[in-house]
Amino acid sequence: MCSTIPFFNQKSINTLIALFMFTLLSTDVLSHELSNGYLTLNSTSDNVLAGELLLKPEDIGRAAGLDIDNNGSLTWGEVNRHHSLANSYIQSNVIISDNGQRCALNTAPPSIKNISAESLLAYPLQVTCAKLNELTVQYTGIVADFPTHKLLTSITLNDFNGVYVLDSERTSITVSPSNNDWITQFGEMVYQGIWHIFIGLDHILFLVATLLTVNLRRNNNRWERAASKARIFKNTVILVSTFTLAHSITLTATALNFITLDSRIVEIGIALSVAITALNNMFPIIMRLGLITFGFGLLHGMGFASVFGDLNAQSGSLVMNVLAFNLGVEIGQLAIVSLLLPLLLAVRNVKVYAKAIMPIASSIIAVIAVNWTLQRW
Repeated sequence: MCSTIPFFNQKSINTLIALFMFTLLSTDVLSHELSNGYLTLNSTSDNVLAGELLLKPEDIGRAAGLDIDNNGSLTWGEVNRHHSLANSYIQSNVIISDNGQRCALNTAPPSIKNISAESLLAYPLQVTCAKLNELTVQYTGIVADFPTHKLLTSITLNDFNGVYVLDSERTSITVSPSNNDWITQFGEMVYQGIWHIFIGLDHILFLVATLLTVNLRRNNNRWERAASKARIFKNTVILVSTFTLAHSITLTATALNFITLDSRIVEIGIALSVAITALNNMFPIIMRLGLITFGFGLLHGMGFASVFGDLNAQSGSLVMNVLAFNLGVEIGQLAIVSLLLPLLLAVRNVKVYAKAIMPIASSIIAVIAVNWTLQRW
């Protein structure tokens, strides 16, 4: 039986939407993480590792206090003059040990290196241990100032190469060639793919906005419930599959360095894709949702690939890592859809869903996405 709520007229709906938009515009909303760093370490002898630590200038500038005048713009002069501050910060927050014995870490003045069309400060590192056997890397940098910061770590010991992600939840890793194989590495990257989709609020909201009208149909320029469960399920499969195909293409192509696009442009594009999709729910202009989902999915794939920015020159198992990460993203995405679809099937029988719940939810998502766009501009 369909339920009705008589006081929900168009005026009250518009008032509620305006109220939600006003509230959300005054709120600072976090989205998909924009702070990534890269650490590479390669064994050059039985007890020496060489590599580099790459960080965004604004990240290390704020965390290590290099931006003395606090104007938010780190100059090359400040980087050179205050290298001792950066060195001290790195020494305190990048701790490398072998079998419990701390290794000596030397940091040289940085250079500029471009990763995924983004300029980063690259600090050359040399690590000297008593002997390389079981290496532990502990990282506590940046996260105090940027809680969503992630450090993509690539470690090569002898013939073994491992890729890991360190963040506020996982601050250390232990690597031993004798205890690692491709299955362990594959599982690590699948886990990172799952985690990446769950922390990527912009990707989640795009998926939600795309599916908010899957349980409805247009009739006489109005949304009304879709009666057929089979059709709803079919439309969901089509949209999710289209999104999956699109972002898999660009995730792989970007991670393998076949295509490169400025990460800032990608992040702005992702935010706009969420806003446009949500607005299209309220004011339908594009009815072929498969086409718009595929197009925007290409952008989201580049966003997913950001975690692989420095792997193209560092990892001999790059293709396996990309495949595993992509699999993890799909598992996370299917988990979200499996929770959302039953709910959408249930609420389609509530008349107020098409008139109020869907428009209000879409307006909330649109305002959040516009906020992201302005933050990333």
